[in-house]
Amino acid sequence: MRRLCPTISELNAFHSAAKHQAFTMAARELCVTQSAISRHIASLEDYLGQKLFIRKASGLELTDAGATYLNATRPAMAALESATTQLMSYGGSGGALNFSVPPTFAAQWLFPRLGHFKRTLPQVSLNFVRYQHAHDFAVPYEFDAAIQYGYGNWPSANARYLIGKETSIVCSPQLQAALPLRTPADLQHATLLQHIEVPLAWHDWMVANGCDTSGSRFGPGFNLYSLIIRAAVSGFGVGIVPTCLVEDELQAGTLVEPLGDRFQSPLGYYLCAPTARTNLSVYKLVGAWLEHCCSHGLVQSPAQEPPPACIFCEDGAKAA
Repeated sequence: MRRLCPTISELNAFHSAAKHQAFTMAARELCVTQSAISRHIASLEDYLGQKLFIRKASGLELTDAGATYLNATRPAMAALESATTQLMSYGGSGGALNFSVPPTFAAQWLFPRLGHFKRTLPQVSLNFVRYQHAHDFAVPYEFDAAIQYGYGNWPSANARYLIGKETSIVCSPQLQAALPLRTPADLQHATLLQHIEVPLAWHDWMVANGCDTSGSRFGPGFNLYSLIIRAAVSGFGVGIVPTCLVEDELQAGTLVEPLGDRFQSPLGYYLCAPTARTNLSVYKLVGAWLEHCCSHGLVQSPAQEPPPACIFCEDGAKAA
């Protein structure tokens, strides 16, 4: 019966040879002979009916078919390696997760909660890799999972909404008093701090509140919410930001919400992962912990029954 996919030995030989562009270096990396690498590559090429390498005096060069196959098989090989390492190291109950997180969300929301994470999930290690705003999760990335800000519709991704749709208009107390700011119309006299990657934030808010939108996209631009928050604290202007990012500043009084009301944005923070990664136990543990932390801020009505026991709660109460 004809097999339906190449062997792991063939794929390992192919990926190693493509990385080093030499059979000798691939053999050294995989602790086999050069002739074994050559046999695996020849067997794979025969199975696929395609030449994967051009043999040159200076080394190997991928053919167009080889480059296409390398990119297509990378995610599967990475998922297999991650699952194997996790099972060997933690018996399937934990492991390491390469995690990509927006800088502001990490600093303002996630990092203050990592102490609780370590206490409740000591078997899980988070490796914070370079943040990349992914557009299509079918493309290979260096992370296993990522926090993404958007509408929740990334191709080839499992996206779980976490937090961030609740949005606040914020400024310093001094700026509120100086302008003053009491109604939406008063924003015409304010400097509106713009997020260059969320360019319609002010425009959409003004449309929803019946305001003149002619100046909604004018103002200094920033590529990070953390910069908008610092600029607002300094009195430079008025920011429009996810409320979860300014909880500490609002509590400390370095920022105020001059108009009082918050609103729901269509954008939010989502936990995203390629579909192949979502069956990893470490991903499930991290996702459950994140959802627990996000729901913790909800106020429970006295008329409601107490929540069921939770593996992430400390001393019978939800931890901050």
